[in-house]
Amino acid sequence: MATRNASIVAPHGYAAAGIACGIKRSGRPDLSVIVADRPAAAAGVFTTNTVKAAPVTLGAERLGAHGDRIRGILTVSGVANALTGVEGLDDNRRLLVAAERTLALPPDSLLPACTGVIGPRIPLDRALAGLGPLAAGLGSTVAAADRAAAAILTTDTTPKVARRTLRLADGRRCTVGGIAKGSGMIAPRLGPLHATTLAFLTTDAPATPPGLARLLAAEVDRTLNMVSVDGDTSTNDTVYVLANGAAGGRSADDDPAFQAAVGAVLEDLARAIARDGEGATKLLTVTVEGARSVDDARAASRAVVGSTLVKAAIFGADPNVGRIACALGYSGARIDPARIDVVLERPGAPVPLLVDGRPAPGLDNGAGAKVRRILQRLDEIPLTVRLHQGSATARAWGCDLSYAYVQINAAYRT
Repeated sequence: MATRNASIVAPHGYAAAGIACGIKRSGRPDLSVIVADRPAAAAGVFTTNTVKAAPVTLGAERLGAHGDRIRGILTVSGVANALTGVEGLDDNRRLLVAAERTLALPPDSLLPACTGVIGPRIPLDRALAGLGPLAAGLGSTVAAADRAAAAILTTDTTPKVARRTLRLADGRRCTVGGIAKGSGMIAPRLGPLHATTLAFLTTDAPATPPGLARLLAAEVDRTLNMVSVDGDTSTNDTVYVLANGAAGGRSADDDPAFQAAVGAVLEDLARAIARDGEGATKLLTVTVEGARSVDDARAASRAVVGSTLVKAAIFGADPNVGRIACALGYSGARIDPARIDVVLERPGAPVPLLVDGRPAPGLDNGAGAKVRRILQRLDEIPLTVRLHQGSATARAWGCDLSYAYVQINAAYRT
């Protein structure tokens, strides 16, 4: 489970820092860095939005050319550096070069990330002035890692952190740590170039860039790509993983324990992002079982958590199963409407909502009032959808749609 003292510096050989340098008008932290004490293998996945921010373009370039000797990640929060043309690319390059010099790192060894308002360029004077204090704040303590986690946030109400320890097949003990941000503009479509989701993982396990790339792509598909807050895919979505090999020995690319730990950290972060959706009051978890294929199961579960009408019903504690069935019907998954079951997985006492494609008995009168009271009490709404078409399963995470979401986004720039 994710815990408050989980740390991006929990694996051996990492330090982190986060400061406020005046990029955000609020005065909140807005510049962060994670640094490995030695060259690390790295991999990343990025937004598949055709409109890509400058740091997405630069990050992909640097991974392609230097993915076996990356030393860290530099994040600017408050501006997305998207729709900024060649000037935005130049700004990001200048900032990376200056940061590498300040941190005494080799050229081309930092990966970039940005999040915030689309349109403005990075205020280089403030960002460059912040590099000295950022370097001075580097540390391997939980406090330093917490400052880094806080400095990547925008409309988030809390940092997202996760950690797993594991033993590889040969007995070596390793750790995977992670931080993330995401609250609005969340419906990631991340791929290996095949408001924003950012997630950064570190590990002291040894790995290769190709192995990390395969593992990250597979686990992101299962986790972060199954989150939807508002259906909007950002220009800046970025996930990086660094493996510095401090644990020694041969590559853990194909070690099941390592793969499971990376997946578990990403799942913790995915849940945390959905729970902290802009204006959210409830986490919505939808598990689809009995689909004909994994693709069908993912499509069906994403359609339900992404439905505006389902989200509004969850906010209003309205057991409107017709909205769930509607989302399943347009999801693209192969279904038989007469065989769909939907269950509210209340702890210890599951509640049927849809049985053989029909609302459960009494749902429109007395039973419906009971379900409404249950929905009002729960802060996580776990739904299971059984399609009875095959054996594939998938899970997606979302949140309700409240009045606060509109208020936040109506005034996002102002």
